[in-house]
Amino acid sequence: MYKKHTIKITLVILISIILILSSSMLFLGQSQNSGNSGVSAAPFLSGSYNVSFNETGLTSGTQWNVVLNGTSRTSTSSSIVFSEVNNIYSYTIGNVSGFSVKSVSPASPVTVNGAAITVNVSFTKLAPVSISPVNLGTAGNYAILAKTGISNTGTTSIVGNIGVSPASSTYITGLSLTMNSSGQFSTSSMVTGNVYAATYASPTPSTLTTAVGDMQTAYTNAAGRTNPNYVNLGAGDLNGMTLVPGLYKWGTGVSISTSITLTGNSSSVWIFQISGGLTFGNGAHIILSGGAQPQNIFWQVASGATIGTGATFYGTILSQTAITIATGSSMTGLALAQTAVTLQSDTITAPLEPQSITAAMYGVTFTEAGLPSGTQWNVTLNGVLLSSTVPTISFSEPNGTYAFSVASSTADKIFPSTGSIIVNGEIAYQGITFAAPNQATYTVAFNESGLASGTQWGVTLDGITTTTISSSVNFTMTNASYPFSIIVPADYSATPSTGTETVNGNNITVLVTAVLIVYPVTFKETGLPSGTTWYLNITSMASSGPLTGTTYTVSLLNGSYAYTASSTDSAYHAVKGTFTVSGHSTSETAKFSKVSTSISNTDIYIIVGIVVALAVIGTAVAIMLRKGGSK
Repeated sequence: MYKKHTIKITLVILISIILILSSSMLFLGQSQNSGNSGVSAAPFLSGSYNVSFNETGLTSGTQWNVVLNGTSRTSTSSSIVFSEVNNIYSYTIGNVSGFSVKSVSPASPVTVNGAAITVNVSFTKLAPVSISPVNLGTAGNYAILAKTGISNTGTTSIVGNIGVSPASSTYITGLSLTMNSSGQFSTSSMVTGNVYAATYASPTPSTLTTAVGDMQTAYTNAAGRTNPNYVNLGAGDLNGMTLVPGLYKWGTGVSISTSITLTGNSSSVWIFQISGGLTFGNGAHIILSGGAQPQNIFWQVASGATIGTGATFYGTILSQTAITIATGSSMTGLALAQTAVTLQSDTITAPLEPQSITAAMYGVTFTEAGLPSGTQWNVTLNGVLLSSTVPTISFSEPNGTYAFSVASSTADKIFPSTGSIIVNGEIAYQGITFAAPNQATYTVAFNESGLASGTQWGVTLDGITTTTISSSVNFTMTNASYPFSIIVPADYSATPSTGTETVNGNNITVLVTAVLIVYPVTFKETGLPSGTTWYLNITSMASSGPLTGTTYTVSLLNGSYAYTASSTDSAYHAVKGTFTVSGHSTSETAKFSKVSTSISNTDIYIIVGIVVALAVIGTAVAIMLRKGGSK
């Protein structure tokens, strides 16, 4: 009898112990996971090797992207690194606005076979493009134009006319319309403008029919533009990108959940051809830079457009279906839908009329040296001849390459007498030297290295400036000493930047080195046990990779940055912070601290569970012994 009770007691105890151990193991697992503070480090895996993509040619800070074996990584530094085991991997280099891929080596696919691999990617800068805006016709007279209806919830503010056709006025809801005495339009306290419907008095129906036809024509025009400058940029994910003017095309939808920047001038035009839908996330926003205008931004969307809550949007949406603008959003542009438009307490403002289709113009300046004061000379550029008796002749041209020729009323030699000049989104300069027929002349060549391909730079020699996007600027000069200065973009410094060259019967070559102006930022780790692996991730930069020392130094341009430092040791919290680079080196301390080991609610629950389990065991044993004793 006692033997039977002993077996029962033993079973109860074993089951209870299993339950206690299971709960403890679950708790320990949760505690270890909580130590990571939501930051996932990327430790080096045994048997894996780095596949590094190193780019040249991009302007510093430009975001670029690599997809390797389905994994996408983005960076604004010059390197993107993957860690892979032995295998064969295909890769693609993402499109970068304003640049094209000149070459890659080795080409896709690459084979990881027991060693690290480096893929060199060379970008070349594209000349800014000038395209004409989409002609909206009379559809441009409406802030909102739809075929099947306009509905509103809440208090919305609309600056501009709105209209529906062929739908009747009953399909305009939520705006509390009041019919004008003419019967041709309605008004609303929420609309600064007029409200039109196909069922209103003449001539409104025919006016709307024309406007809707113009809307459809504009959609077809935008969708039919050929030779896009960028195709499938970012695979449709444009978050954080800066886009230069041009024609963009996607075979999919486009999503923006944070922000994009459109940088150009007041005449720059953007046309976005989207084969899928446009999804603009909650709180997302468009930043206009350099004078970019909302009336020159066109979103052609095949599958409808949705603007999220609290978003800030610019441009004209030409939707083949519906447009939905969620609560509290602001849109400076036109909503032109071939079905319906839905509003929810939004602010819609029609922009100014689109800029003239004339392309942006830039100065082209020729400056001469060597002619006697008051001597007439002339330049023919792109078939246009201009004459002057002063040292400077200026033209105005859009982006492009233009042939020129130079002449004068003297018999002097001219250097160069003919050539070509490139206009590349800014003023272009060409120096001209005149020399007497019997004067010896020599070449003074300035050869540059270090700038991104296609970047404009220049030299001013003895007061004459010549610019180029190639790597060499040449002058033809007589024997004498000449001061010079080098012109490079703001983020670069040139060596030498100034100087004097003496021509004395020989040609001269000056080597110019341009380097990005960056400053060292040193991170010092404290708090971790010696030798512990840690990682540093700076916003929009490549990860540091695994670090085991206590310091890490990176060179950065002036600006503000955020960082996260994390460790493979789950007993330590991740460290987050911000810093600013402002013209000098700086240092930051990543101070790691241990995850708290104080008793949490989870600990208390487990202790209570153990106590309860022990109480159950004790009670069961007591009952069994009592029953056994009574028998």
